[in-house]
Amino acid sequence: MSGFAGVVKLDGAPADQVLVERFEAFLHSRGPDGQGQWVAGNVALVHTLFATTRESLSERQPMTLDGQSWIVADARMDAREDLIRELAARGCDCSIERPDAELILHAYAVWGETCVEHLLGDFAFAIWDTCERKLFCSRDHFGVRPFFYAHEGNTLIFSNAIDAPRLHPDIPDDLYEPAIADYLVVGTGFDLDRTARKAVRRLAPAHVLVASGDQVHTRRYWTLPVDSPTVFRRSRDYVDRFLELFERAVADRLRTDSVGLLMSGGMDSSSVAAMAGRVAAKQGGYCALSAHTQSYRSLIPYEEAHFASLAAGKIGIPWSGFLLDDKQLLGFWDQPEFRRAEPWRVPLFDWTLADVLGKPRHARVVLTGQGSDGVFSSLRGRHCRDRLREGSWLLLAQEVTRHLLSEGRMRRLYLFGHLREVFRERVPLLAYPDWLNPDFERRWQLRERYEEYGGVPVWDPAPDGAVRPEAHRLMAAPIWAGLFETYDPDNVLACLEARHPFFDLRLVRYVLSLPALPWCSDKELLRHSMRGMLPDEVRLRRKQPIVTDLLMAFYRSSRKPWLERFEPVEGLSRYVNVKRAMESAQDPPPWQVTVHLRPISLNYWLHWESQYAYKLPQKEEFRAHTH
Repeated sequence: MSGFAGVVKLDGAPADQVLVERFEAFLHSRGPDGQGQWVAGNVALVHTLFATTRESLSERQPMTLDGQSWIVADARMDAREDLIRELAARGCDCSIERPDAELILHAYAVWGETCVEHLLGDFAFAIWDTCERKLFCSRDHFGVRPFFYAHEGNTLIFSNAIDAPRLHPDIPDDLYEPAIADYLVVGTGFDLDRTARKAVRRLAPAHVLVASGDQVHTRRYWTLPVDSPTVFRRSRDYVDRFLELFERAVADRLRTDSVGLLMSGGMDSSSVAAMAGRVAAKQGGYCALSAHTQSYRSLIPYEEAHFASLAAGKIGIPWSGFLLDDKQLLGFWDQPEFRRAEPWRVPLFDWTLADVLGKPRHARVVLTGQGSDGVFSSLRGRHCRDRLREGSWLLLAQEVTRHLLSEGRMRRLYLFGHLREVFRERVPLLAYPDWLNPDFERRWQLRERYEEYGGVPVWDPAPDGAVRPEAHRLMAAPIWAGLFETYDPDNVLACLEARHPFFDLRLVRYVLSLPALPWCSDKELLRHSMRGMLPDEVRLRRKQPIVTDLLMAFYRSSRKPWLERFEPVEGLSRYVNVKRAMESAQDPPPWQVTVHLRPISLNYWLHWESQYAYKLPQKEEFRAHTH
C-alpha cells in the first residue's frame, strides 16, 4: 500500500522542509514507485506510490484537480462505475481510467465532507482545502487501511504509517499505559482511537478528522445498517444473488496484473480463489493468479496442503506450500528487523507473509478469506427460538429439514464438539493473568475492567431488527482494524497489499440480511454456491480450528531460546511480576498460551523500542534546527 504523511501548522507558521524530506525518506519502503511532495505555507503533503491497480500506474500524488484542493491517499475503490455515474450526473468529467484518488477528489468537489457517504472500498486519505483552510481526512468503513495522527500544540501530523508522527521533534515517545494494560490483560486495546504511544492516535474506522483554524475534531460518518430480511421465492435466487455480489467483490479487488491467493485449504480462502479464477478467465487471463498455503507434515493433524492443492488444481492455477514444521514460535527473539510498532496481539513466528508467497515474488496484491467467519456467524438455537416466538412453526420445520438434509451434513454435525461444550468447565475465554504488577493493576483497575468485560473487549449490542444479531455485532466489532494492521508492510516486511473480499460492504449487507437457517449455519450458502467451482472434498470439508491448534502445537514442540535466555529489560517490572510471569510461561495451561506469552513478547518489544528510538532521524538535531 502507498505511503502518505502530512503536517499542518495550525497557527499558520510555515511547514518545515526538513520534516517533509524525512517523511519522504521514511515512507520510501512503502512506496517505491514514485515520490511526491507539496508544500504551501503552513501545510505539507508527502506521498510515496505503490502501484497496485492498473489505473495507478501513471498516478502522481499529491494530486489536485483545480489547484485548490490537494489529496494524498492510499485507496482502492469499489463500485467505480456507479460512483462515476453519480459524479457524471453532477457535471464531473471523469472516466473509468482515472485513478481512485482522483475519483475521491471529484467526490469531495461535489459533496464536500459528505463525500464519504458515497464511497465504497478500502481507503485512507487526507485532503487540504485551500479555499476553506481546512484539512479533511477519512478512513474506510471497516478500517482496512490505517490512519494515524498526532496533535501537539499548534502542530497536526498525520500518516498511514504509525511511526511517522514520531519523526517530528515535538512528538514525545511516552507510552500510553492503558494500552499496555489492555494488551497484557486481553491482548488488544479497548480504545479504538489509541495506540501504544500517548501522543499518537488512530483515526477509528468509519470516522473522519477535520482540522480548521485551531480546532481538530473527529466524528463517525457510518454505522453498519440493519437491512430488512431478504426473501426470495426460489432457493436458487439466494445463491444467484450471492454469486453476483461475490463476483463483484472479487473483481473490484482484481484490478492488477498479478495476485497471490492465500489458501488455507478450507472453504473461505478457497472460495475466494475459485471466484478469482472465474473473474480472471472472464477478463481473458489478464491477471495472473497463484495460490500459496501454510502447510504442515506432523505439527497438527490437518492436511491443508492436500486440500489446497486439490482446490488449486480444480481452479487451474499454480500452487505452492510453505512448510511450517521447522519454524519456531517467537523465533525472531534476537532479530530486530522483526520489530513491530506496537506489542503483538498474538505471539509471532519466525516467518512473514512474504516468506509464504516465496521468492522471487511477483504479486503485489494478495487476497484472503478473512471475514467469512464473521459475516456467516449464526446461532441455530437463537434462530429456532425466534421462529417459535413468531409462531412460524411450519417455516421452522422446513428450515431445519433443509439444514439436516443438506449435502454432506452427516460429516459436519460436530457432535463431539457440541458435547464438549455441554460438559466442559465454564472458564473465561482468556484467563485473568496472575503475574501483573500489583501497583500497575490497582492504578488502572485492571481486575475490575476484566470482570466487567468478561475477559474480552465489549462490543456494542446489535441494534433492534438485525436478522442475525450475533453476525451484525461481530461485523461491527472493533477487532477487525487490528487484524488488518497485521498485513501492513511494516509487519510483513515487504511491499504487499492485502485485500479481503468478504469485507465488501455490498456483500456484507446481503449476507447479514439472511437467516441462520438454512443459509448461514455452517456457511451453507457458500458451500452451495461453490458447487462445480471447488472439489467436493474441499467444499464439504469440516471446519478446523487451525489457529489455536497451531499455536499450542508450536509451543509444545519447538525449542524456546527466547525463554531460556530471557533477560528482563528495565521497565518490565513496572507492568508485571517478572518471576511469576516466567513461571507461568514455562508450562501454561491449555488454551492459555497467548496469555502467558504476553510478558515475553512485551519484554522484547520494550527492548527493541529502546533501540529503535535511536534510529529515528536525530530528533534533538532536528529540534535545534526548527527552534
